[in-house]
Amino acid sequence: MQGKGIIWQVPAIILAAVLLVMGVQTSPAHAKFNDTERGAMSVSAARIPAPAANTVAVTKSCDSFLWFGQAKISIGTFTAVSYANYHELKIIDPDGVVQFTGDLSKTAGKSYSSGVQNVSNLSGTWTYQIRGYYKVPNSTNSWTGQPLTGTLNCP
Repeated sequence: MQGKGIIWQVPAIILAAVLLVMGVQTSPAHAKFNDTERGAMSVSAARIPAPAANTVAVTKSCDSFLWFGQAKISIGTFTAVSYANYHELKIIDPDGVVQFTGDLSKTAGKSYSSGVQNVSNLSGTWTYQIRGYYKVPNSTNSWTGQPLTGTLNCP
């Protein structure tokens, strides 16, 4: 009969242990970590400079005959700008309106002619800008360089 008492004592001990564990209220664990690490991260940005004036061959003229004339600006040779993968020519008329934007990698983008028009429409200062861009591949984003600016004065 002594063996039967042990059989009942084991489940009673397990039940008491389970009830004891369930009755003990536990608080959530909290931990706080403080550590500082310094990483050496070097970051820089490229600055796209303006083309050097002595590396660009510009031909410009104001041709007129009687009451008609035309403004002409052409880019011959030019040296590519550091960090740029695209170069552009922009022509601005005396009223400040952009008349032409050309891709300098294409023959058609290297010259502008206003076409024959009344001399009064030509008079004033025409401005040309040559600048490099970095166009990000597979994106519409680009970085714009500083322009080389020149003028053509038509009487």
